[in-house]
Amino acid sequence: MLSYIIRRMLHVVPIVLGAALVFFIIFNVIGGQEKYIYNMLPQKSRTPEQFELIRERYGLDKPLIVQYLEMVKSMLTFDFGRSETRKLPVNLLIKRHVPVSAALTFPAFTLEIFTALGLAALAVSRRGQRLDKLLTLLSVVGMSISMLVLIMLGQQFLAYRLGLFPISGWERGIGAVRYLLLPWLLWVLVTIGYDVRFFRTVLLEEIHKDYVRTAKAKGVRSRDIMFRHVMRNALIPILTYVVIQIPFLLTGTLLLERFFGIPGIGDLMVNAISSYDFPVLKAAVLVFTLFFIAFTLLTDILYALVDPRVRLR
Repeated sequence: MLSYIIRRMLHVVPIVLGAALVFFIIFNVIGGQEKYIYNMLPQKSRTPEQFELIRERYGLDKPLIVQYLEMVKSMLTFDFGRSETRKLPVNLLIKRHVPVSAALTFPAFTLEIFTALGLAALAVSRRGQRLDKLLTLLSVVGMSISMLVLIMLGQQFLAYRLGLFPISGWERGIGAVRYLLLPWLLWVLVTIGYDVRFFRTVLLEEIHKDYVRTAKAKGVRSRDIMFRHVMRNALIPILTYVVIQIPFLLTGTLLLERFFGIPGIGDLMVNAISSYDFPVLKAAVLVFTLFFIAFTLLTDILYALVDPRVRLR
């Protein structure tokens, strides 16, 4: 397994090179450097002379291949310089904003996954009955409601009219929990329908297999069959589904962060895109790429731990 992990880690470099190339083409070639320089300069300083000074200062007058290689070097060495709009080191901004997004997403994601798995198991154990049909119906209804609609309803009724939660805001430390409760609730409501349907489908495929019929013939209780046998054999598709979602959590909360005033990495990326803050965008691309690689590798490792038949070579 160790040799497999080392080989996978060596793949990081070409993947980062590819991500850097896509980013470079989109923002430097297609997006145009003129717009980048235009947003960097104050309105009164947008003269041809100042444009030329900015080109020289940031190496934008060099050939594109040289600019690309310098960008790759900064990404591989984690040296992103300073944010053009916030006038702070980019590494400091990432350290500040990533934990905020993690505090928003990971507790809600964990709660939602276990709740959805429990409801799916309950639906499968009562398959064809009223409870199963009701849970399936509620799942479809939940899948049909967008995050934006739930945010507006939650802020209007739960926060503004009933006063159960703050409408928006943020503070550091334990006080942040009161600002996170409503976003956590909305996250669960908007995602649980998809997961209940998926987990129910996976468990249904297992429940009809021969080992389940054998266990029933031996008199094993339905609860034990579900949690000791069916769940265990369904772990591979469940792990794939769950782990592959984790890298997208940091950027999948844009609406929540924007509407609730939560200073996470998604909010930072939106501001960086609107202001053409390239140093911040480069760092965000690298963070997302590394997260994706890390959790894809984690998925493969968990396969081998869960299923002895899987061998990592």
